[in-house]
Amino acid sequence: MSVNFLHLRSFYAVASERSVSKAARRLNISQPTLSKQLKALEDRYKVKLIEGMRPPLTLTTAGRALYDKAERLFGIADEIGALLGEDDIDSGALLRLGTDSPPYAAEFMAAFKAAVPNAHFRVTIANAHQTNELLLKAQVDIGIICEPPVENDYTYAPLYKDRLVAILPAKWPDDGLAALPLERLGREVILIREATSRTLAAMNRLLADIGLAPGQTMELHTREMIREAVAQGLGMSLMFEKECPPDSRIRVMPLDTHSSTIEVKGYLAVRTERRRMPMIRQSLAIARAMSGQSIVG
Repeated sequence: MSVNFLHLRSFYAVASERSVSKAARRLNISQPTLSKQLKALEDRYKVKLIEGMRPPLTLTTAGRALYDKAERLFGIADEIGALLGEDDIDSGALLRLGTDSPPYAAEFMAAFKAAVPNAHFRVTIANAHQTNELLLKAQVDIGIICEPPVENDYTYAPLYKDRLVAILPAKWPDDGLAALPLERLGREVILIREATSRTLAAMNRLLADIGLAPGQTMELHTREMIREAVAQGLGMSLMFEKECPPDSRIRVMPLDTHSSTIEVKGYLAVRTERRRMPMIRQSLAIARAMSGQSIVG
């Protein structure tokens, strides 16, 4: 019994979006038509694939297993299309993006959407190490990563530069300072990220460079938690400048240093074996345009 690929693609879209309405818009078909195709697939094989009536829909055990197979199948189909010289990006194509840099990922997505209006995204937020693992296991198509580890089979496109700044409670006495003296880092409670965080790595490089031990530290695992803790007066922290949206409860100050140790670079990373795929090729082109730099790898 041969598989109906039209029905399988419909299932894949619904399973990816966890919503019939979103999947229908992605495939540019009506919701009733999509629902009929999904039901036809379940009826033909006498298996329940998706549960629930309202999004987010839930995949059954069989649905999760089929989704994993379908994801690989359509990924290979895209690679074959690229190998044969197919340049067009399918209407409603899904780009799976992993990132440790949400603000820059959002900027990239906006640029990609402007170039490919029908594109859809599935975004996984993780730290740099986890994002690289997702890319390595092909669970995402591209990674937007701060200072990624260099892998021989990856292609990298420089995407952004950022630098550490201090964030402090708004009521912190600044004594009219325009920049935070680094020696204050040895006397304040410093709120830090987890051990694998690039933010923490940059802070540690800075402290080692100036030969300063930090004051008391408190580990909090998310940017959001650290910002809230700073706002509540629990301590200060260092963050990359782009990660500091305006907040009347928080003061952002540059650091009183010209050291390059506080600077970081972010890259768009892809598996080199997939760089000819239309979606990946478009991603690299957009990264190049955003940064004005060349592709490495």
